Amino acid sequence: MASVINWVELRKLMLSSTHRLDCTNASYWDKCASNFNENTRQMSELTRDQLSRIQLQPEDTVLEVGAGSGRLAIPMAKQVKMVTALEPSKNMLDFLKSNAQNAGVQNINCINKSLEELTLEETVDSFDVVIASFSLFMLDMGKALEKMNSLASKRVYLFMSASRWLDDAELQKLVHHESTSFWADYIYVYNILNDLGITANVDIWNHTSKQSFNSLTEAVSRYADLYSIPSTKEDALKVYLQKTLVEENGKLWTIRKRKAAMVWWTKPQ
Repeated sequence: MASVINWVELRKLMLSSTHRLDCTNASYWDKCASNFNENTRQMSELTRDQLSRIQLQPEDTVLEVGAGSGRLAIPMAKQVKMVTALEPSKNMLDFLKSNAQNAGVQNINCINKSLEELTLEETVDSFDVVIASFSLFMLDMGKALEKMNSLASKRVYLFMSASRWLDDAELQKLVHHESTSFWADYIYVYNILNDLGITANVDIWNHTSKQSFNSLTEAVSRYADLYSIPSTKEDALKVYLQKTLVEENGKLWTIRKRKAAMVWWTKPQ
């Protein structure tokens, strides 16, 4: 029996309505790679929590989809035989290579492509473990999940938000003129997996999200870009940020209590 809800199409609508379609393009991540890499320094707690939930063995080969600047790929490479870092943004991959070199890590194979672009000729027959960490921005999530499942021989781990994209009512009104009621990201992925016949496990925990800005002007610019807030609302955005940003060590910070989700499954042996 077909699913009553088309979760793939519903997710596409959610991405469009939350102004996240830009995140599907490598050019977007090229532009923000430097800020992204800098802010990963504030994510050590989240990194530790993620790594503690992943089962890795010294002989494992790992594929990380959307590896970014190496926040997970580099510590994982210290635990396994080989990590393949799949990353469509060249600038992100440049940071990953530099960070890996600084960490003395040499067992990371970098591929400058998206999951959709990856061909079987560029991979081994399969990887023991496939991981995607807050990088699931593919439009056709059904095809993406099928491909990740086919590339893994042991387990698949997907990390995403268990909080709503906009969980601040005042910011929601700046972006959408009114409050929105879209579900958290993991809900869509879990239900798409269910429609594919994959019964996944879900682990949810609390974490603190921190992001730094050098000035209020920079914060306004980056918020406007991230949430597609028009210039006509710049003054209102500035007022909002003046109330919510916290000054610490010469920088301005957003500090948000969030929930993270790990959706994972084990392949039949």
